[in-house]
Amino acid sequence: MKSFKGRRLADSVSSVGSMILFLIFASCSLIIIAAGASTYSRISDNVHNTFSASTAVKYVTNKIRGSDRVVVEPDGHGLAVYDGEIVCAIMSDGNDIAERSGMAEAYIDYVGGDVIFQNSRLLVEVRDDGMYRIAVMSGHEWCEAYCRCRDSGGDGAEGD
Repeated sequence: MKSFKGRRLADSVSSVGSMILFLIFASCSLIIIAAGASTYSRISDNVHNTFSASTAVKYVTNKIRGSDRVVVEPDGHGLAVYDGEIVCAIMSDGNDIAERSGMAEAYIDYVGGDVIFQNSRLLVEVRDDGMYRIAVMSGHEWCEAYCRCRDSGGDGAEGD
């Protein structure tokens, strides 16, 4: 009778031990999956922000390079890019970058437009040498570039 009780106790201890080991394994697996998902999310967000910022800078610089004339809004959060009879207004409200096109003689108010880059901020400055500094912040990532418009003159300017 003692051996029967001993065997039942041994079977119970073995079953409980197996369950505890399985729970430890399952808990560790869930922790590893959660840590991996968190890391992937951070990497994905950083790549998205970097890609958005660099793409926005390239878009704006290409617009400026292909233009006849550029007028920068006084606070630097918008610009009007003139190309012949067409003007393209690119503006940032602090949350998004938007674009709107119209006729060159129309009034530009830098309000509204179609959002082309979400969660991005634009800053444009004109330097003393006629170069435009374009900076975009998307998330926590900054990207910037310098360019000239087609008819800005200067050494090595396009259109000479």
